[in-house]
Amino acid sequence: MTARPSRAGIARVWAGSLMAVLVRRPPVPGPRHSAGLRQLVLPLVAMEIVVAFLLSSMLPPVARPAHAAFEALLVLAGLGLVAAVLRHPHEVDAERVVLRTGFLGDVTLPRSAVRSASPVVRTVPGRGPRPVPGEPGAVACSVDASLNVAVHLDPPVRLDLGAAGLVDAATVYTSADSLPALSAALRATPPTPR
Repeated sequence: MTARPSRAGIARVWAGSLMAVLVRRPPVPGPRHSAGLRQLVLPLVAMEIVVAFLLSSMLPPVARPAHAAFEALLVLAGLGLVAAVLRHPHEVDAERVVLRTGFLGDVTLPRSAVRSASPVVRTVPGRGPRPVPGEPGAVACSVDASLNVAVHLDPPVRLDLGAAGLVDAATVYTSADSLPALSAALRATPPTPR
């Protein structure tokens, strides 16, 4: 199973995650992912704040409110992106393993089919759940093209990738901040017996 949200769903995840950070809800437990994206976006947001003030000082006074509103939305969008990735970690329990991208959808696998996770260095073009070109039994699930974990499945799991079609996946490539944390979560929650 896969879930790829609509544009409204993406905005809802973004806004909800940002609001959860602002009201200081405790973070959701689970193996984190996409540290590289977070480390890229946060400095860009900080730089945008500085540039916004500099640019605003050069604009005519009549244009400053519109510019300030635009910059505020841009900064909130960047912070919402970071919050969405941070507040939607992968999930492992006795029934299922959910590999998340934060806001571009997720892949839900039955826990009984997940055998192991191993390190890889892989780049697969695109974002969200998608087929891996040249590897018919593989799916990638990440917010960017860089992948560092291969989740091995036995038996293969049929995944619906929407417009990309159905894939009988034996491997799902994803990103994780810590492969040992993901592997430990898999070891700590054995699948429920059939």
